This record gives sequence, C-alpha cells and structure tokens, in this order.
Amino acid sequence: MERLSIGADAQSFVGLPARVGHLFFVAGTVLPETSHAEDEVSFILSGVLKARSGGQDCLLRGGDVSFIPAGEVHSAEVIEDLTLSYVLLSRPAAVNPEAPGGPE
Repeated sequence: MERLSIGADAQSFVGLPARVGHLFFVAGTVLPETSHAEDEVSFILSGVLKARSGGQDCLLRGGDVSFIPAGEVHSAEVIEDLTLSYVLLSRPAAVNPEAPGGPE
C-alpha cells in the first residue's frame, strides 16, 4: 500500500506487510504444533476450537478473537466444525531485528 495523504493536515497511512485468509476445518481436525515469524490474529466466526499456545490451553468459540505472538509455538484441535479468518502481520525491522533489513 502506498502512502495516502488526507486533507490539508496531510496525515499519512503506511500499509503493513500482512497476509489474510479464511479457513474452514471439520470437527476432529488436529492442527499440529507450528510457529511462524508473523504475529497472528484469528477471528473465530463459528464453531469451537481447543487451542494451545505459549503453554496454555484455551477453548475458543464463534465471536472470540485470539492473538499469537511471532515465534510462539501453537497447536489446536477442532471440537465443532470451525470457520475462521486470520491476519498474519510481519513485524517491522525495528521490532524484529532478525527480519531482513533490521538493525545489525
């Protein structure tokens, strides 16, 4: 996304490096342990998910929102058919020194 100037005050917006998606899983699906370099925000639209992240278990239902920090190992088991949307946000180099272009 490019910068966009708004009004006489010329406020600017800068797009974030992000990926978005929409997923459906049937009950009984097991999502194995994984981690990734991006922060993850998931929006549970319907269904029930038993999630494990950061060593903690949590039952998530339609209407819940979860946040998993970059690098955190997480897994899940789908209890009831599940629909969710997610956003994976890359951390800026200033926050993630190991990212390409980050401080050396």
